[in-house]
Amino acid sequence: MFNLKMNMPFYLMVFYGSIMIIAVLVLRGLLKNKLPKFVFPILWSVILLRLLVPFSLSSPLSMKVPEFAFDYPFETVITQNTAVTEVIPADAPDKEVEFGMQAEHGTSTMIPEAVSAQESTFHITYSDYELQNLYVPFAVFAYFAGILITAGILLAQKYGYSKRLKNSLLVEHNETINTLLRDMDMGHILVFTNDVIASPLVCGLFAPRIYLPTRMDFGNTELLHHILCHETMHIRRKDNWLKFIMLITLCIHWFNPLVWILSKYLASDLEMACDEAVLRLYDRKDEPEESKKSYALSLLAMAISGSRPTLLYSAFSKTEVEKRIQNILHYRKASALLLAFSICLVLSGSVVFATGGQAPFYPDVTPFCYSDSCRWGVCASLTRDALLGKNAQDRAVQVIFDIMSADTTNDPDLLKEQIITALSSEFHVEKSAFALDISLCLTDEELYAEYEKWGLVRKDTQNDMSLLYNGETIRTYSDKMIGRYMSQQEGAFDLTVERSRLGEIVAINAYHEGDTEFDRRTRELEQSNRKYASPTSYTINALQQQETEFIETADNVVESR
Repeated sequence: MFNLKMNMPFYLMVFYGSIMIIAVLVLRGLLKNKLPKFVFPILWSVILLRLLVPFSLSSPLSMKVPEFAFDYPFETVITQNTAVTEVIPADAPDKEVEFGMQAEHGTSTMIPEAVSAQESTFHITYSDYELQNLYVPFAVFAYFAGILITAGILLAQKYGYSKRLKNSLLVEHNETINTLLRDMDMGHILVFTNDVIASPLVCGLFAPRIYLPTRMDFGNTELLHHILCHETMHIRRKDNWLKFIMLITLCIHWFNPLVWILSKYLASDLEMACDEAVLRLYDRKDEPEESKKSYALSLLAMAISGSRPTLLYSAFSKTEVEKRIQNILHYRKASALLLAFSICLVLSGSVVFATGGQAPFYPDVTPFCYSDSCRWGVCASLTRDALLGKNAQDRAVQVIFDIMSADTTNDPDLLKEQIITALSSEFHVEKSAFALDISLCLTDEELYAEYEKWGLVRKDTQNDMSLLYNGETIRTYSDKMIGRYMSQQEGAFDLTVERSRLGEIVAINAYHEGDTEFDRRTRELEQSNRKYASPTSYTINALQQQETEFIETADNVVESR
């Protein structure tokens, strides 16, 4: 059911992570005031995991891999009557030269053999590899330069904050602070005072410390209790560790504006989640309403004027203090139903986000299979990366041929359902993991026997691309269900063959000169001809003429010697 691999390409980590950020931002905008505050820090944490760890966890919930991430180097055809596998390259091996063919009798996408042409044109273009060699080094340099610059800025800020905290004094003999920390089971935490800072904060990962401003009223036990409760809650929840991971993510994904937006909302949501956790402690007391008001006043008193939530440490902030106070005053203990919904949302969201991305995989389960006993050819592929076991292709091919041999309906929909059901049972994978490509397969004799009934015949039996319709030449012709297309410059008709769901011809649409569709195709052909007749193109005949002249010149030189 699940397939875990550590092979996610970086560009897909960015792609999937960005989609997840947008999804959580939308969810946050809709349900921020209705859900417990712990929900969103958890969802942000899952996104950080997606952005940093190249895991690919495939499941029925996985997102489809974008088409640009796949590469299909070969097409394979297997017939039931022969045990030979024919492998046909899908792309030309040399990508440096792009050819545009203009055959005397037209072109066809169905015939793999080379078509002899009296006149062909080509133009030389940069290959994909040449362009890659030009741009990739520059992109890599810019990316790592961005990492260094971002890390340098953050380290400079960290150094500045550390310099401020360097002259802090350890609070050793304040019995009020020591008693409050022991009551919270946090007696091992060290508390310092500092003249520079204006608000309490927590700094440190392995040995977190609480820093209090010297100007604070240490005689106000209630204020001191609120501050210590809030700051120790950050320590219990490992918020500084999460912020440290966020800093690493910012350095790696410095180019992604959505990651910077994530960092802003993460800092804000951590503070609100911490406030809510503190208020839940006061719910157990006799006067929760009074406790909420006094906690809100403490929050307002210790907020830093004009500052923002920071990722470098956990501290009170006045930038969003109004929102936080509103949340505190409107805080209500979550009902059992809302709490259950929130837990389900977190679990389901985490599963969807964690398994929502998968690395590119080889999707083909079988090559293209066709049999004399069936009018249809079938190719099976995967929609997600699934473990199929040993000899998966041979087993899948055998399943398909067994069903095709037993099929008497020639109904493609029934055939598809039977094959998918059989593949699901064979490999113990859900049906949605398989996709089938079904196309009509007819021999030339069967095909042209059908065409002849509709007035479509071959002008030359040796050339499948020379067709006549009611005795007149055809310019373009297409039969989509069997994948055939023919085009030539001259002709009286443009034809499209329409077939029913069962593959039977139901109509032949003929377009004459003057019809809208005929004129549209004429313009397309003219544009195509102009494209391949560009000034940078050279004809084969011209090259042959140059070669002949070169040989004659060489012969003359030899004779003169």
